[in-house]
Amino acid sequence: MRAIVVHSLGGPEVLQIGEAPVPVPAAGEVLVKIAAVGVNFADTERRRGVYLKPPLPWIPGREAVGVVEAVGPGVDAALVGERVAYFSPRASGSYAEFATVPASDLFRFSRELPFEVMAALPSQGLTAHGVLRHAAVQAGQTVLVLAAAGGVGQILVQLARRAGARVIGAVSSAAKQGAVAALGAEVIVGYEGLAEAARARTKGKGVDVVFDSVGRATQEASFAALARYGLLLYYGDASGLPEPIDVDALYGRSLRVGAFGLDMEADVGGAEEARRELVGMLESGELRITVGRRFALGEASEAHQAIEGRGTVGKCVLVSG
Repeated sequence: MRAIVVHSLGGPEVLQIGEAPVPVPAAGEVLVKIAAVGVNFADTERRRGVYLKPPLPWIPGREAVGVVEAVGPGVDAALVGERVAYFSPRASGSYAEFATVPASDLFRFSRELPFEVMAALPSQGLTAHGVLRHAAVQAGQTVLVLAAAGGVGQILVQLARRAGARVIGAVSSAAKQGAVAALGAEVIVGYEGLAEAARARTKGKGVDVVFDSVGRATQEASFAALARYGLLLYYGDASGLPEPIDVDALYGRSLRVGAFGLDMEADVGGAEEARRELVGMLESGELRITVGRRFALGEASEAHQAIEGRGTVGKCVLVSG
């Protein structure tokens, strides 16, 4: 089969198309014929060796959508032929024509949706769902979502509004403003003066929650944007890890700081509930997914460059075939 086979870690140029054997599903797994692959920022970090350094040679990717081609021992054979999506921390190898994945990690759909849309849901949907639940957002609160035009950001905006919160989304450029405004959020363009802009929109009070996936570059502004008793919740660090927190600086406004890391094995029931809710919202049209960039499998390096260049809106996918 055709696959992106990485022989050395480094820049996007290490993502070269090659050949690899078709994997065989083990007990509890399915073999998926890949139609589209979800490309995530975490993939670029693993490629550079800064996040869960992979063994080499390595086929990247833990998120995809396609059709079940075969099942391993202990898996219902009725799954063969079913259209499924998945994100699996326990599997790698989606940048290929075929991949194996635990059957328990599958998203299953009752409606036939476009493959690209299905590929955009698993990783970022699970992350947004978990982040919102961890923050315990309540109706009437005001939340600030950084990187709101990204895949997680757009879903998080929608879920927070669904919970009854007022949502302010921060984007890096005017070109991204429309996508976030269309989801019902107020939009702040640019990160210069972010805290001041957030406070101006809340009549000087500040926001109840800041969802920050940027990290070090926005740390000071995120703290400054918070209202008394506010929560700064990290779920990523695209600009680098935040500086160590000075607890003494939290006392004045009784601030809280937290972090969310997606760990489906630590909360199997919660992950399954999230899958069902996300699929239901997507199938009903309540959740909107934006696929911003599409690349062929052999153009994986270009896809990584687009993500690292912060030039994408919504999800970036590789299309097989």
